[in-house]
Amino acid sequence: MKKIYLLFIFSSFIGFSQTQGDLVITEIMNNPSPVSDTTGEWFEVYNITDTAIDINGWTLKDDGTNTHVIDSSNGTTLVPAGGYLVLGRSADSAVNGGLTVNYSYGEGGHTLGNASDEVVLLTANDVEISRVNYDGGTTYPDLNGESMQLDSSSINETDNDLGSNWCASTSTYGDGTGSLGTPGAANDTCAPVCEASLNSHTAECDEITTGTDTYTVTLGFSDTGTTTFVVTSSSGTVSGDDPSTNVIGNVIVSGIPEGIDVTITIDDTATGGICSLTRSITSPVCEATGNIELELQGIMDFTVPTAGNDGKAIHVVATADIEDLSVYGVGVAGNGGGTDGQEYTFDAISVNAGDHILVARTLTAIENYFTSAGYNLFDHILLASTQINMNGNDAIELFKFGVVVETFGEVNVDGTGQSWEYMDSWAYKTTLGATWPNGWSYGGINCTDDTTTTFESTCVYPFLESLSADTNYLNLIDFSPNPVTNGFLSIKSQITGVKSITIFDINGREVLSTQLESDLLNVTSINSGFYIVKIEVDGACSTKKLIIKKKPFFFKN
Repeated sequence: MKKIYLLFIFSSFIGFSQTQGDLVITEIMNNPSPVSDTTGEWFEVYNITDTAIDINGWTLKDDGTNTHVIDSSNGTTLVPAGGYLVLGRSADSAVNGGLTVNYSYGEGGHTLGNASDEVVLLTANDVEISRVNYDGGTTYPDLNGESMQLDSSSINETDNDLGSNWCASTSTYGDGTGSLGTPGAANDTCAPVCEASLNSHTAECDEITTGTDTYTVTLGFSDTGTTTFVVTSSSGTVSGDDPSTNVIGNVIVSGIPEGIDVTITIDDTATGGICSLTRSITSPVCEATGNIELELQGIMDFTVPTAGNDGKAIHVVATADIEDLSVYGVGVAGNGGGTDGQEYTFDAISVNAGDHILVARTLTAIENYFTSAGYNLFDHILLASTQINMNGNDAIELFKFGVVVETFGEVNVDGTGQSWEYMDSWAYKTTLGATWPNGWSYGGINCTDDTTTTFESTCVYPFLESLSADTNYLNLIDFSPNPVTNGFLSIKSQITGVKSITIFDINGREVLSTQLESDLLNVTSINSGFYIVKIEVDGACSTKKLIIKKKPFFFKN
């Protein structure tokens, strides 16, 4: 009878069947210092039940290859009710930093990874009782010489799954050589942690600026929205999402002068919070676009006899003198897939105000399609790169210093079926200085199919409309002087007859139309500028470029 009674008393103090969470891993020293990992690693478990738990025969493991079967011959295996058990690699306090280890799993056995790893306890029946998956600093602390400890208010198997519930120990233990922790004792209370965080940022130069360049910063944030935040910046204007009301979003700071680094702060401490997050951002290097002296004039996707990409070209016009045209470039945004950036850079040549520049994939094909007379109307003809490959449904971007300064079409929209489609046709700006979609006209899709020159099509390219579709008599009809400075143009023709004179400005608008029986044309009513003169005599036609320069008029006292 007495033996039975003693067995009953013993069994009332030791639990024989445990469930998950009866033991909780509460502290881990995975990176001790100054002692080595070999002797100084340890972890602690806490028994939340009111009955002692014997872990003899249990398994200590991670999710890799580390595994150790706990054997009472290596130390104490009984975790007291409401108490702690410390398990470590070495029980020798002379080499482990003065630590009291209750159970040693061996210096060459189970290891605790310094970055990410797992600590798992299984019963002899492979029931998982406790687990911690620490992640090397992503959410759990990543420490050196300090244990990571579970906050004293979170001692349960659910809360120890959250890295935010763990913190660095602050108490010295053992021989006082430097390691911090509370092995076998209640953990320190973790200080409150700011849950908010700053995410990635961008710093981009503003697209078009004059004088001092500016840039804009976009800074992401998350895990906010529960307290009142104040957002400040050392420069620029703050806008974007409010972290006081948004869990995730972006702060935008615009108008920051180039060369000025900026510091952005998101802070809720003024209203009792604990977050003061700061991001310092270095200014990007920007190129001031200054004045824009070049405009898109026309986009061509002709069907020419040689087929392929031979009929693709871009027409631009200089609105002021440009010393180096290579500061400009072009990009094709294909099929609504968004910008591809600058893909073609103009040649490093100087051009004058009013100059028309043609960039063509195949020069001979375009010359044949325009005819020599039409081809020669352009002041500069440049060979395009293979990236100039628009298909009539693609947007075109004009760049200066790598920054977009003009766009035809919509870069994020496939132009097929849109009002601005120019498949096997052209798009032409009719109003200089206009912003697309205003001021553009279109030839109509497929209008150049089955033609050998633009003049055979139903959609003569507008810049060439002043030319005859038949024959040009450039050597039989001529005029001088050019430039005109005195207001009168002398027109000589080897063909007898009345001269029909039409003058167009650089956008193709008619500014004068008259019949001339003499050789002298009065152009005093026309402003200074660049023009195209079309002269017809008895069926013959000649078209040439004309420059008018008016002399300044001075009053005499």
